[in-house]
Amino acid sequence: MSDAVDKMLAGMAANRQTMNRQLAKIDEIMERSNNTLLHIESNSKAFSQNVALSETQKMYNLRPEAEMTLSKILENFKLLMSSSDQREETYSALEGCLAYRHRVEHLGSSVRKLVALYDTVGQMKNSQEEQYASEDSP
Repeated sequence: MSDAVDKMLAGMAANRQTMNRQLAKIDEIMERSNNTLLHIESNSKAFSQNVALSETQKMYNLRPEAEMTLSKILENFKLLMSSSDQREETYSALEGCLAYRHRVEHLGSSVRKLVALYDTVGQMKNSQEEQYASEDSP
Protein backbone atom coordinates (compact mmCIF):
# COMPACT_ATOMS: atom_id res chain seq x y z
CA MET A 1 0.00 0.00 0.00
CA SER A 2 2.77 2.43 0.89
CA ASP A 3 4.51 1.65 -2.42
CA ALA A 4 1.41 2.76 -4.31
CA VAL A 5 1.24 5.95 -2.26
CA ASP A 6 4.95 6.60 -2.81
CA LYS A 7 4.54 6.08 -6.55
CA MET A 8 1.53 8.39 -6.62
CA LEU A 9 3.39 11.07 -4.66
CA ALA A 10 6.42 10.71 -6.93
CA GLY A 11 4.15 11.02 -9.96
CA MET A 12 2.54 14.13 -8.52
CA ALA A 13 5.96 15.64 -7.82
CA ALA A 14 7.06 14.88 -11.38
CA ASN A 15 3.85 16.40 -12.74
CA ARG A 16 4.40 19.48 -10.60
CA GLN A 17 7.94 19.88 -11.95
CA THR A 18 6.70 19.41 -15.51
CA MET A 19 3.99 22.01 -14.95
CA ASN A 20 6.53 24.45 -13.54
CA ARG A 21 8.72 23.98 -16.62
CA GLN A 22 5.69 24.43 -18.88
CA LEU A 23 4.65 27.57 -17.02
CA ALA A 24 8.17 28.96 -17.38
CA LYS A 25 8.09 28.20 -21.11
CA ILE A 26 4.67 29.83 -21.47
CA ASP A 27 5.92 32.89 -19.60
CA GLU A 28 8.94 33.06 -21.90
CA ILE A 29 6.77 32.76 -25.02
CA MET A 30 4.34 35.38 -23.72
CA GLU A 31 7.22 37.74 -22.93
CA ARG A 32 8.66 37.34 -26.43
CA SER A 33 5.20 37.78 -27.95
CA ASN A 34 4.61 40.93 -25.92
CA ASN A 35 8.00 42.33 -26.90
CA THR A 36 7.31 41.60 -30.56
CA LEU A 37 3.86 43.17 -30.36
CA LEU A 38 5.32 46.25 -28.66
CA HIS A 39 7.95 46.48 -31.38
CA ILE A 40 5.29 46.19 -34.09
CA GLU A 41 3.15 48.78 -32.34
CA SER A 42 6.04 51.23 -32.05
CA ASN A 43 6.93 50.71 -35.71
CA SER A 44 3.31 51.17 -36.64
CA LYS A 45 3.13 54.44 -34.69
CA ALA A 46 6.35 55.67 -36.29
CA PHE A 47 5.04 54.68 -39.71
CA SER A 48 1.68 56.36 -39.12
CA GLN A 49 3.38 59.62 -38.15
CA ASN A 50 5.11 59.68 -41.54
CA VAL A 51 1.97 58.97 -43.55
CA ALA A 52 -0.75 61.50 -44.25
CA LEU A 53 -4.10 60.79 -42.59
CA SER A 54 -5.76 60.10 -45.93
CA GLU A 55 -3.24 57.35 -46.68
CA THR A 56 -3.56 55.47 -43.40
CA GLN A 57 -4.73 51.90 -43.54
CA LYS A 58 -4.51 48.74 -41.50
CA MET A 59 -1.10 47.13 -41.52
CA TYR A 60 -2.60 43.65 -41.37
CA ASN A 61 -5.90 42.35 -42.54
CA LEU A 62 -6.99 39.43 -40.41
CA ARG A 63 -10.11 37.44 -40.86
CA PRO A 64 -12.63 38.03 -38.07
CA GLU A 65 -12.26 34.36 -37.07
CA ALA A 66 -8.51 34.83 -36.63
CA GLU A 67 -9.02 37.92 -34.49
CA MET A 68 -11.54 36.07 -32.33
CA THR A 69 -9.19 33.11 -31.95
CA LEU A 70 -6.29 35.33 -30.92
CA SER A 71 -8.42 37.18 -28.38
CA LYS A 72 -9.76 33.88 -26.98
CA ILE A 73 -6.22 32.54 -26.61
CA LEU A 74 -5.17 35.58 -24.61
CA GLU A 75 -8.33 35.59 -22.48
CA ASN A 76 -8.01 31.87 -21.72
CA PHE A 77 -4.37 32.35 -20.80
CA LYS A 78 -5.30 35.11 -18.35
CA LEU A 79 -8.05 32.92 -16.86
CA LEU A 80 -5.69 29.97 -16.60
CA MET A 81 -3.06 31.99 -14.79
CA SER A 82 -5.57 33.54 -12.39
CA SER A 83 -7.31 30.23 -11.66
CA SER A 84 -4.04 28.45 -10.89
CA ASP A 85 -3.33 30.90 -8.07
CA GLN A 86 -6.74 30.37 -6.47
CA ARG A 87 -6.62 26.57 -6.27
CA GLU A 88 -6.08 25.87 -2.61
CA GLU A 89 -8.88 23.32 -2.21
CA THR A 90 -8.21 19.95 -0.64
CA TYR A 91 -8.33 17.00 -3.01
CA SER A 92 -8.02 13.32 -2.56
CA ALA A 93 -4.88 11.87 -4.14
CA LEU A 94 -6.80 10.61 -7.18
CA GLU A 95 -8.62 13.90 -7.69
CA GLY A 96 -5.30 15.71 -7.38
CA CYS A 97 -3.68 13.49 -10.01
CA LEU A 98 -6.61 13.92 -12.37
CA ALA A 99 -6.65 17.68 -11.83
CA TYR A 100 -2.91 17.91 -12.54
CA ARG A 101 -3.27 15.76 -15.64
CA HIS A 102 -6.11 17.92 -16.92
CA ARG A 103 -4.08 21.05 -16.19
CA VAL A 104 -1.03 19.67 -18.00
CA GLU A 105 -3.16 18.81 -21.03
CA HIS A 106 -4.70 22.27 -20.96
CA LEU A 107 -1.27 23.89 -20.65
CA GLY A 108 -0.03 21.80 -23.58
CA SER A 109 -2.94 23.03 -25.66
CA SER A 110 -2.24 26.60 -24.59
CA VAL A 111 1.41 26.24 -25.51
CA ARG A 112 0.48 25.03 -28.99
CA LYS A 113 -1.84 28.01 -29.40
CA LEU A 114 0.83 30.40 -28.15
CA VAL A 115 3.36 28.94 -30.57
CA ALA A 116 0.84 29.51 -33.37
CA LEU A 117 0.37 33.08 -32.15
CA TYR A 118 4.13 33.56 -32.02
CA ASP A 119 4.45 32.27 -35.60
CA THR A 120 1.65 34.59 -36.74
CA VAL A 121 3.34 37.58 -35.13
CA GLY A 122 6.64 36.53 -36.74
CA GLN A 123 4.97 36.41 -40.14
CA MET A 124 3.47 39.84 -39.52
CA LYS A 125 6.90 41.18 -38.56
CA ASN A 126 8.51 39.69 -41.68
CA SER A 127 5.75 41.14 -43.83
CA GLN A 128 6.26 44.56 -42.30
CA GLU A 129 10.03 44.37 -42.80
CA GLU A 130 9.52 43.40 -46.45
CA GLN A 131 7.14 46.31 -46.87
CA TYR A 132 9.67 48.73 -45.37
CA ALA A 133 12.43 47.29 -47.55
CA SER A 134 10.32 47.68 -50.69
CA GLU A 135 9.49 51.29 -49.76
CA ASP A 136 13.15 52.13 -49.10
CA SER A 137 14.49 50.62 -52.33
CA PRO A 138 14.37 52.94 -55.39
